[in-house]
Parts: sequence; structure tokens; C-alpha cells
Amino acid sequence: MKMQTIKALVIVELKKLYRDPMTLGVLLLMPIGLTLVFYLALGEIRNDYYGYASEMSHFDYLLPGAMGYAIIYMGMIVALALVEYRKSGLLKRVQATPVSPTVYLGSHIIANMIIATGQGFIVLLVALLLGFEPLGGLAGLLLAALFLALLAISAVGLGLITAAVAKDTGAAGGLSVIFIVPMMMFGALLAVFNETTRNIARFMPNYYVSDSLSVIFHTGSLSDPVIWQNLLILAGISLVIVVAGMQIFKRVAYQ
Repeated sequence: MKMQTIKALVIVELKKLYRDPMTLGVLLLMPIGLTLVFYLALGEIRNDYYGYASEMSHFDYLLPGAMGYAIIYMGMIVALALVEYRKSGLLKRVQATPVSPTVYLGSHIIANMIIATGQGFIVLLVALLLGFEPLGGLAGLLLAALFLALLAISAVGLGLITAAVAKDTGAAGGLSVIFIVPMMMFGALLAVFNETTRNIARFMPNYYVSDSLSVIFHTGSLSDPVIWQNLLILAGISLVIVVAGMQIFKRVAYQ
């Protein structure tokens, strides 16, 4: 029964996309615009200090990070939506139904995980049209989808924590920047040029996505131990963040 309820709620959340053209437009244009900006700014710059990536353009090198970067914004979108739901009384109406907070938030997490993973692949699709040639084949794409889905769970968990703390949408947007900017700079490999910044990056969930997708798409070596090590670390981080987010949000929003 719970699975049927979650499935129905996930479908409802996904249907909201085409019922709200503005939100759908933002979700589509953000990853497309991000990829084009990266390509126009970095497509002609060649690396000479990234080891195996020394022959590729800076755009190609940073593309895995851009895929994760497109996903972390989902945390802000979730935070804004949940704060609005709380202010409008929607959560209290849900509370009056047989749907438990855990089931409702679980469906929200799944729906946004699907949307966020799609955003990551929009970045890859645009890059393919611009000439990027990923290695790894179909298995590599499936493995990349798993990494992106786990990162999306982390982003939604951070959105839940932000929504629990923020009193309004303005505060939610401002607080979201606190985790978006460090993840953008370090986790997306924009600032990872030495061991110090790389150590800082290891505290960012999207670093493990950027690092693993770089190996998958740039070398095609799916058996590289670093991929599976990163997968376990990211799964652990995602689980901790999303469980903490659900518990904190339920205590604040359902009182």
C-alpha cells in the first residue's frame, strides 16, 4: 500500500512540471545554458597539467563536474518549494490525510531525484551535440546515472535541511547559496588545482561524482577501484544527509 501511495505521489510531483511551464523552462534551460557557457568560455582552452586529460579541452575536462553542478541546484528548488508548501498550509492538509510525513517526503525525494538526474543528462546531451565523445559505452552511462541519482538524493536532503531552517523563500534562496557555492567551486573541480583544494573538495558530495565520471568518460575504465570507492562514499554521504534532512524537516514542518 505504501509503495502504491509513493508511486501515485511521485506521478503527481512529475505532472506538476508540465502544468507549470515556468518551472519546466528553468529546469530545462539551466543545464543547457550552463553547458553552453562552459563550452564558449573553455572549449578552446587546452590543459597541460591534468595528467591523462592533458590533450583535451578544459570544457571536456570539466564536463563531468558540470553534470553534477546542474544537479546541486535541485537543493535550492526543493527548499523553495517546501517553504512555500509550509507557508501555504499544504503540508498541514497533507498531515490531515492518511499519508504519513515519511511517505510524502519519500515521494518528493524520488520525484526530484528523477528530475535532477535528467538535468545531469541534459548537460551530457548538449555536450554530445557540441562534439564531446564520452568513453565507457552503455555501461558507463548506467553507472553515471547511478552516481547522478545518489547526488540528487544529497541535494534534496540539503534542500530539506534548508527548508527546515528558512522562514521564507528569500531566506531559503540565500541559505542554499551556502552549500551551492562551495560545491560549485570545489566539488565540480573548478578550483581543484593542487592537493589542498582537492582535500577540501573531498567534503563535497559532488566531488565523488566529478571524480568518477571523469574516469568513466575520459578513460572508459569501469573497473577502476576509485569508481567503486567513490560510489560507496557517496552512497554513505547521501544516506546521512537525506535521513538527517527528513528528520529535521519533519520536526519543524509537521509541528
